Amino acid sequence: MKKLATLLALLLMLGIFIQACSNNSSDPNATALAKESEAKADSLKACSPIMDPNNPKPMALMMRQMAASADSMKARILRGETLDSLKHPFIRFYAAEPTDPNVLEANFFEKARLFQAAYKELFNHPKEQKKYYNLTIEACVNCHKDYCSGPLKRIRKLPISEL
Repeated sequence: MKKLATLLALLLMLGIFIQACSNNSSDPNATALAKESEAKADSLKACSPIMDPNNPKPMALMMRQMAASADSMKARILRGETLDSLKHPFIRFYAAEPTDPNVLEANFFEKARLFQAAYKELFNHPKEQKKYYNLTIEACVNCHKDYCSGPLKRIRKLPISEL
C-alpha cells in the first residue's frame, strides 16, 4: 500500500512537471496548430529530466513497455495472483520499426513467433505461471542473444528464482 501511494505521488509530480514545462514554453504568437504542437514537443524535450540520445524507434519503445509488463507480471506471480491476458495483452513488437532494419530476417521472425507462443502458454497454465513466465523470459533472452544484446543485463533479472 505504501509503494502504491509513493508511485501515485511520483506520477502526480511528473504530471505537474510536464504541465509546467509545456505551459511555460509554448509560443503565444503561433497561429497554426502544427506550430503549437511543435512548440509543445520541443518544450517537453527541453524540460524532460531524462533525454534519450538515441531517439528510440517504435520497436525499442514497445520492448521497454514489455519489460515493464514483465516486472508487473513477476510481482503478481510472487504475490500468488493469477495473471490475466486482458491486463497484460501481447504487444506485436515485431510489426514495429526496429532500430536496426537489418534484424528483419527470417530468424528474427521465428524467434518472435516462439516468444509469442511462450507468452500465450503463460496464460494457458494458471497453476504453473511461474514456470511459464520463466520460459517466456527465456524466449526474450534467446532472441536478444542474437539481436540487440544491450538489454540482456536487465532481461536476465526478470526470471523468478526457484528458491
